[in-house]
Amino acid sequence: MKKTKIVLLIVTMWLFSLTIHAETPADTKVCDDWASKAGSYMLFRQMNTPIHKAMENAMGNVTRGLLLSAYQQSVAETNEGKQQAIDNFKNQTYKDCISQMQ
Repeated sequence: MKKTKIVLLIVTMWLFSLTIHAETPADTKVCDDWASKAGSYMLFRQMNTPIHKAMENAMGNVTRGLLLSAYQQSVAETNEGKQQAIDNFKNQTYKDCISQMQ
């Protein structure tokens, strides 16, 4: 879990290293987009999609880093657990993105 957070932090820091501070609607749109990708990638993980198949949907190093972060998480046993894992990953990605904007 610690490694996942470090990888996710590095990915988000790299992604937004050139972004100037300003939380505008455009900035939150960027974070919404990344959160949506994170949700999709965690859905792949929770559905036990082979990583090589999931990689077909990840273009670029940053999105692949996010995908790899999702795949470092365990697969939940229940549907509720799977949904919680998806929501948590998505929300954390959004929070990390917003914090990079500040």
